[in-house]
Amino acid sequence: MTDVVTVDEDGRYQLRLERHLPHCRENVWHGVRELRRRSARAHGCSRAHPPALLEYANRKGVLRWEITEDGPTRSILVFTHVCGDRRDGVDDMGWWLTELDVLAEILDGHPVADLPKRATAMIRRCRCAFG
Repeated sequence: MTDVVTVDEDGRYQLRLERHLPHCRENVWHGVRELRRRSARAHGCSRAHPPALLEYANRKGVLRWEITEDGPTRSILVFTHVCGDRRDGVDDMGWWLTELDVLAEILDGHPVADLPKRATAMIRRCRCAFG
């Protein structure tokens, strides 16, 4: 797991969240699609190249999932999102950290409970940690 927040030359915050998953790329692809279906933040898909790339546009920018193989039964998921300012970056980090936890639960076949409530709690923790 690698989570990085950077600031570009225009002052926008970029989230880059990376997960090494014990699931093949095709299963991760289907898990991401299922996660988007469940999410209150789902918007129209702007680009899809199954099972390697999925992008959605929202009012803040582009959400991007890149899935690469890491052997026959493993994969690496890299999620990126550019945020307009620090507050959006901190809040969005909380939301996306929660979504990636939920993705792992979906892939492992576990039931998913109360995504919005969990995300709200994670956003609060991120606000406390990063102000």
